[in-house]
Amino acid sequence: MDRAIEQDSRCFCCGADNDRGLRLSITYPEKGIAETRLEVPAWFSGWKNVTHGGLIATLLDEIMAHACAGMAQRAVTAEITVRYQKAVETGSRISARGKVEEARGRVLTTRGWLFDEAGTVVAEATGRFIATTRISRSSPQASSA
Repeated sequence: MDRAIEQDSRCFCCGADNDRGLRLSITYPEKGIAETRLEVPAWFSGWKNVTHGGLIATLLDEIMAHACAGMAQRAVTAEITVRYQKAVETGSRISARGKVEEARGRVLTTRGWLFDEAGTVVAEATGRFIATTRISRSSPQASSA
């Protein structure tokens, strides 16, 4: 990356100063783990009353990036793969969890999950992020949600 990455309060997902953003509140219950909750706004409809898949992918990308931040690493997305398992109705409440599974050199391997109110996985993702600074050799052990 040619320039430093700085946190921006106008971030579409978590920025408090973005009037059109989601203003997600992210928590970090453990090192390398991030969580959030959201009631999906109606304007994120793809098909009638169904949340657009692009928003689902965005939420997974964001929560995995925050898992990297939970390891004190600013990182940018290199690759993300999303598996959609169940439609998410607009207006429904969902939660997201991201986890860093491995950190080697500047590459962080992550997983992310979106859950409906019953706790059922509605979408999951894997991702690779590139830290903007070198990270330590130690990394969290791989495990599931």
